[in-house]
Amino acid sequence: MTGISSTPDQTDATSEKLPGLVYRSWFMFVLILVSASVVGERFMMAVMVGPIKAELKLSDTEIGLAKDMAIAIVYIIAVLPLARLADRWSKRKIIALSAGLWSIAVLICGAAKGFWMLLVGRALIGLGEGGYTPASQSWIADHFPLRQRATAMAIFLLGASLGNFLGPAVGGWLTHNYGWREAMFYAFLPGIVLAPIVWFTLRDVRPGLADNVSKADAEIQPFVATVKQLLAIRTLPLLMLSSALNTLITMGLVSWAPAFVERSHGMSAQDAGIQMGGALFLGSVIGHTVGGPLSDWLGRRDLRWYIWMGMLCGAAAMVIAWLALSAPMNLVFPLLGLNMLIGGMSAAPLLAVIAGLAPAHSRSVAVALLMIAINVIGLGLGPVFVGWLSDMLTPAYGQEALGMAMRIVLLVGGPSFVLAWLASRACLGDFDRAGGWSAGKPVAAALH
Repeated sequence: MTGISSTPDQTDATSEKLPGLVYRSWFMFVLILVSASVVGERFMMAVMVGPIKAELKLSDTEIGLAKDMAIAIVYIIAVLPLARLADRWSKRKIIALSAGLWSIAVLICGAAKGFWMLLVGRALIGLGEGGYTPASQSWIADHFPLRQRATAMAIFLLGASLGNFLGPAVGGWLTHNYGWREAMFYAFLPGIVLAPIVWFTLRDVRPGLADNVSKADAEIQPFVATVKQLLAIRTLPLLMLSSALNTLITMGLVSWAPAFVERSHGMSAQDAGIQMGGALFLGSVIGHTVGGPLSDWLGRRDLRWYIWMGMLCGAAAMVIAWLALSAPMNLVFPLLGLNMLIGGMSAAPLLAVIAGLAPAHSRSVAVALLMIAINVIGLGLGPVFVGWLSDMLTPAYGQEALGMAMRIVLLVGGPSFVLAWLASRACLGDFDRAGGWSAGKPVAAALH
């Protein structure tokens, strides 16, 4: 996508208007609820493992395959073609259909009589997530100009934090009081209610309108050409890889933190779960809330702050994580919460840059590429890599092997920092070529 010119075909970009503040506030509120729904439905099964395993007579391997692996595999396969469909068709319809799909998938899980039916239900949740994630972030970029986009992304991310908290908390309460099948039925309700709300009360906005890009410049290219164009934007692959490495560190910490405090400090699993859930929820909410507006404010002075924030926050989070692994038991989870807060500050500016540098016709595909990198490297390899290292170190370190493995994984922060620094060196030219951003004139003027 090229910069803005004064040719006649640009007049449509200035004659059209973005929806008003009241509608956009409603739009964001609905997307927050939809995010909380899908994240909550995905993670509530974590508190149902015991009763599901006992009733369906499953092994730990089968539970792991159904609970996590089925979602991850289907998500990785589906996210790119569904993102392409969202760019070519309707983000509103994709999101509404996705919400309906994952709601029905939860009902299938609740009705499961054995492993395969449970696996199919969880796989369909992954399919719904694959449709929702790129379309939602791209849709937000369609509604908000660059000077507001990181703030809008930060507000949107609150839905995921809410889902991370409510899914296990409400799911655990429902399972305890009514059983896991009834809990799945109640979990079906939010998404099936929200799907028609999305379909009938929200509307698609022309891609590029918020960036003053004409319809001609927003035309869709062939898929292969689209991917090549995105990867040719030097900042994007550097940021995607840097973010994936940061996610590897985060998931290596979070997924093994309860086991770490149990082995190294003797804390019970129940106490570890409660403390970790509260610390991570508060840390992520505060981090997301602060990170978006702060990056928009700093970005008006120098666009590189959108990337510098991620680079500096990643380095600070790495140091805090090291302190948490060496701290007394009563400081471990407060420090991990602080780690999540500092790391969370970089999420909104990252999404704003990915959506802002991608051409308007391929934003969903750009988000999908980011999600694939994060899921394959971060979510896929992070926990497994820590577990493998711990097994390798156990003969030498015994109970302390897990903590040592988690410290070693923190060293991945070094390459992540270098990649982000390289992205910051390339970004000004990419911002200028993207249109709407500007490296060649005062930033305040470029963003207003």
